[in-house]
Amino acid sequence: MKYNVIMASDANYLPYVEITLKSLLMHHENLSVFILHTGDISESWQNDLQPYFAKRYSTLQLVHIDKSELDSFSANNYITSATYLRFYIDRLLHYSDIPYWIYLDCDIVLNGNITLPFECLDFSSHSLAAVLDPYVTRIGHPYKNRDYFNAGVLYFNMEKYRLGISSFSKELVELHEKLKESLIYGDQDILNYYFEDQWIPLDKRYNFQLDHMISINSFDISPVIFHFTGPHKPLDNIFSENTCVNAVISLFRLYASITWQDICSLPLGTVRANWTNQER
Repeated sequence: MKYNVIMASDANYLPYVEITLKSLLMHHENLSVFILHTGDISESWQNDLQPYFAKRYSTLQLVHIDKSELDSFSANNYITSATYLRFYIDRLLHYSDIPYWIYLDCDIVLNGNITLPFECLDFSSHSLAAVLDPYVTRIGHPYKNRDYFNAGVLYFNMEKYRLGISSFSKELVELHEKLKESLIYGDQDILNYYFEDQWIPLDKRYNFQLDHMISINSFDISPVIFHFTGPHKPLDNIFSENTCVNAVISLFRLYASITWQDICSLPLGTVRANWTNQER
């Protein structure tokens, strides 16, 4: 089965997009990968990377969303208007007959096979699987009586949207207009409002966030998706005294330095975080 992977970005974040994509090809083949953007990512960038995706029997495609469609969304120093591009996932459904889609933020590096949840979860009653957000849960959020997921990694069964039973982007835009004055975490709040309790809790290994890294008590866990949440990113001039966090920073920087040629010449799964032998 050829799974679909979606990212959303502007040109400023392409170094991180490439880290995510390199780690994606290090651990997978037979993927259809789509990048939502508003026009500032050149087609030549896509064309330059296409041969490397072909070596993994995969494809890469830029999908343009008119920037004017994002004008109504709230942005701040941390949440850009490009973040709301994930609302337009249903614009991609005609590209594939397979209803399974994985959305990934740009501040992510992969450490294993991310498609396994589709093999073991029951999506018959729900359209989404996601991981709880430990940071928002810790500091508080508007959903005191219900769980709150992090929207940086989302596993979708888009069957009902593909069949036209619901309009994903239209409903999210309308919900944003209704709630925009009360939003705390922007698009993530909207998605949590939209899905309410109609989503499947996913093991934290599939969205291992910064708070998970800081608070981990055992190195027996093997995260599959490292998500460097927060305003500071691994390519910045940062250092952490936490060995778990530094292991993830090192993995980001390794993928930033390794060439695309090397990625495709190595066997699948060659590069992994040196995780289990860390010391606190």
